[in-house]
Amino acid sequence: MSWILGIDTSSAELSLGLLKDGEPFLSCSRYARNSHAEHITGAMNFLLESSGIESADISYAGIAVGPGSFTGLRIGISFLKGFFLTSGTPILPVSSLQSMAESFTSVDGSIAAIMDARQDRVFCARFKGGKNSRRRITDDEIVSLQKSDKMFKKEDTLLIDTLGYRNSSVLNFFKDYKNIYSTDKLSLQRGLACAFIACKSIDTKNEWKKAGDILPNYMQVSYAEMKANKESPEQSNAK
Repeated sequence: MSWILGIDTSSAELSLGLLKDGEPFLSCSRYARNSHAEHITGAMNFLLESSGIESADISYAGIAVGPGSFTGLRIGISFLKGFFLTSGTPILPVSSLQSMAESFTSVDGSIAAIMDARQDRVFCARFKGGKNSRRRITDDEIVSLQKSDKMFKKEDTLLIDTLGYRNSSVLNFFKDYKNIYSTDKLSLQRGLACAFIACKSIDTKNEWKKAGDILPNYMQVSYAEMKANKESPEQSNAK
């Protein structure tokens, strides 16, 4: 029997999921900004107790490593390292944009996964495929809103995560697109998507790491660091 764990704390949604023998078994998600540290242990205990398993029973795990919330990513990765501290469980670093696209099973065709990176910029990537499987079209990028608009097609489905920013301008910027969805109005089960991505990548040995080697992929310095260094977003991204 094979158990695969998925964790995604890259956004305002804390999401964990379990696959059993390649099939979805249980998922736990909580949409609440700035509360992942308070709830991730309880969510994991819920998964284990409900499944009747222990951490040693988990054969593989996938975790979203970014881009996304600086704090959320640190919390998820730190928890993962502690959870698998004494085990050699293989861990797959997963793009947060990929877990977004993989978890949105409501549509076929091309999906643009978009996250608000603030300062009129977005993290984005395009994916294509059916409801049960998506393949990457473009790499993860951080670009200006104006540049991103030229990267997408009007027939694309835009899946937008504002990362909980109340004054986000991203949704309004793309309002003329026909197929646009905000993640705060959806139940995406991104942790389960991370587990699915890990399951499909089991034979890709070079992509797997030990828990202690997992690092976040922020794709930019924090807003606080930019202010402290008095840098513009363009200067910080050029480094």
